[in-house]
Amino acid sequence: MKDVPSWLKSLRLHKYAALFAQMSYEEMMTLTEHHLESQNVTKGARHKIALSIQKLRERQSVLRALEKVRGALGGTGGHWRGL
Repeated sequence: MKDVPSWLKSLRLHKYAALFAQMSYEEMMTLTEHHLESQNVTKGARHKIALSIQKLRERQSVLRALEKVRGALGGTGGHWRGL
């Protein structure tokens, strides 16, 4: 979670870094706009954070699917070199 402050800064939301400081990756990935609202995060910031987390979830799903395909192809050879 050491990159979270950088991630928040890239969203121009670094003032919320303390909110994430004691949070695990798993907890962060399950955050909802409702939870952020209960932590007094502004509406615009909630939306930006929730959208960014959703993109991370989607990326995680794609990477898992690629790993399955890669495994089915027999490891690191062929077209998957460099992944």
